[in-house]
Amino acid sequence: MTAVEKTCGPCQVCCVALKIKTPQLRKDAQIPCPHLVAKGCGIYESRPPVCRSFLCGWRLMPELDASWRPDVSGVMLLPVPEAQIPKAYRAAGPGWVLVISDAKKAITPKLARLAAGMVKRHAAVFLSVMTPRIQMNEQLEGPVAANDLDGVMRVLNQAHDRLKPAGTGKGLGRIWALYRAQVDRMRAKMEQRQS
Repeated sequence: MTAVEKTCGPCQVCCVALKIKTPQLRKDAQIPCPHLVAKGCGIYESRPPVCRSFLCGWRLMPELDASWRPDVSGVMLLPVPEAQIPKAYRAAGPGWVLVISDAKKAITPKLARLAAGMVKRHAAVFLSVMTPRIQMNEQLEGPVAANDLDGVMRVLNQAHDRLKPAGTGKGLGRIWALYRAQVDRMRAKMEQRQS
């Protein structure tokens, strides 16, 4: 199915999860849009340009079926333009942020296969738990090379668990959680260099 064929339906994940700062609409991440009503957008026909032009990865990737819609899957895929990813990954096209809104729904073999496929084609893969994103390629490359789907899920779960406090925390708690996630990433990078 193409982006035109896929419709958001009852999904409201982007209306809550995303931070928006435009002249027409300003809202913080994890705060419902002020125009959100029980059945969706209360101003859908006159919604701001930022909303009209936004397409999540589920709508952009034709190979993803209805089970990948963010409210169903627990993960929203966000494209990262090539200019915003490390040069080593730009040849593979845009990177992808896996924004986990519900880990129990999201971190499954299905997500592990998707992430592994991205890593295999050398696309930049990031993880976010309504937090600043962290790149996951270095941590995932070992289990992906070994075709270890359980290992991919373990890495995703560990990173999720490290980042989750940063999504709900403030101040030093948030900084500490992000620091720990970065330490895991750097450790994986060093282990790759040694092998």
